[in-house]
Amino acid sequence: MPIAIAAPPQTGSESSNRSPFAIAQDGLAGLVDAAVQARRLEAMQAAMRVDVINLAVDYAMRSADAFTAPSLSPERRREVARRAVIAELATALRIPERTMTRLVSESWTLANQLPVTLAALRLGDIDESHARVVIDETGDVADGSVRARLDLELVERAATMTAASLRRAARRLRETLQAESLEERHAHALAERRIELEPARDGMAWLHLHLPASDALLIRNRLDRVAADVTGETGEVSAVADARTPDQLRADVARDLLLHGVPPIGEAFHVAAATVRPTVHVTVPVLTLLGLDDAPADLEGYGPIDPEMARRLAAQAPSFTRILTHPVSGTVLDVDRTTYRPPADLARWLRVRDETCRFPGCNRRAARCELDHTEGWADLGSTSFDNLAHLCPYHHHLKHESSWSVRHLEHGTLEWRSPAGRQYVTGPSVRIPARAAPDPTRTERPDPVDPARSRGGRPPKTPPF
Repeated sequence: MPIAIAAPPQTGSESSNRSPFAIAQDGLAGLVDAAVQARRLEAMQAAMRVDVINLAVDYAMRSADAFTAPSLSPERRREVARRAVIAELATALRIPERTMTRLVSESWTLANQLPVTLAALRLGDIDESHARVVIDETGDVADGSVRARLDLELVERAATMTAASLRRAARRLRETLQAESLEERHAHALAERRIELEPARDGMAWLHLHLPASDALLIRNRLDRVAADVTGETGEVSAVADARTPDQLRADVARDLLLHGVPPIGEAFHVAAATVRPTVHVTVPVLTLLGLDDAPADLEGYGPIDPEMARRLAAQAPSFTRILTHPVSGTVLDVDRTTYRPPADLARWLRVRDETCRFPGCNRRAARCELDHTEGWADLGSTSFDNLAHLCPYHHHLKHESSWSVRHLEHGTLEWRSPAGRQYVTGPSVRIPARAAPDPTRTERPDPVDPARSRGGRPPKTPPF
């Protein structure tokens, strides 16, 4: 059913006194609100489906005597009744039984183990993709109290996150709550490493490798760097002229290495591949590195890793950059700069802090983004951790060329304001604790207009129209 959006009535004087931007903002805000309400209704319908599926399965199992052969044992009757109702639902909804089995399992989990998530879904506060993240990230948590804590905290975070961002946050949160050490759980997971083949359309297939995160990230980064070198994205002269896209190059290089041992596309390409050294950042608490603590480290692009892997990477792998944090405050010293271009040490730390583009909902890796001065350098903004953030090229342009605006809050948090007047807050991947006292070596650029001007953020921009 179409939704009609009616603008509030205005008198002639009210209309004439309002700017074109204010009028346009109100109209856009009404349409965005309508889209949000439509998404909320979808979430509420998903919750209704969860309730109906649970009722149907429960009813079939309670009525197992009527739906199964009398010669079966009571336990077998319940199992067959469950299979029968799954087949019934799959046939009625025209979806595969395997998909229906997953929906039945998820519905039971929400109803019996994740009451906060189900309640939020019923209210439309989260959508189905957020609920699936909570299900996935709590599925192997045996401790009921830990699962309840995750249920509560992940729903709170889901209110301001995309499902992809929530999944990254969930991985970090669950590592801080589980009693079994990350090293023990990694050892169990390592035993399940494998390769899976997934058929796709048009004569294609996916090849999945389940292996340690550190190996996976090094492989991906090596493919990224080789592809960038060939296409000239690194800013240097391309080693080999090639018309393929970076995605095609990464796939072809991986295929050739697995099939032939080398990428057979020319001598120059072999040289480029041999000289590329991928880099991954691993943030290690210094006491963990010294073996005095077992606090997890953080692998860029993945999340928490066990202490033993962190020590090995920090000590032996030249392709990993160690970023040591203070054992008490976690602060990084000497972060303020008075030059436009951030120095290498500051840029590395900001890349780890942000992990992705800092625009709401964008998950493009920080390594492929640009460092942006929140308060422009020309507007006397400083080159410091509390005035810099990663933006992908698309959102970098959007910030400067549209009425989207942003200001820096404490600890690397950004507050965005949209053209429709809505506010969004994005937090850093790794939080920088506030300094206990001012740094006496810190210097400021003089402000000839107002020496008392705050550096906490830039004011909202004047709309460009």
